[in-house]
Amino acid sequence: MVRYPDWVCDECGREHGKRPKGNPYGATYHYGICDLCGHNTDVTEPRDWGHLRDSWKTTKHELL
Repeated sequence: MVRYPDWVCDECGREHGKRPKGNPYGATYHYGICDLCGHNTDVTEPRDWGHLRDSWKTTKHELL
């Protein structure tokens, strides 16, 4: 079973989020690792993108 991501970057949020324009109330980002693409960048919680569509499962980056 694949674990639901804790942190999502802006690019992955736009691609897989249910709310493509993000959270109209704003989001709090911090520097970390995106659980989808594995990049070190600013990340926020998936809820700020209206949670994620199932498409995230096919692009999940497995960190070694």
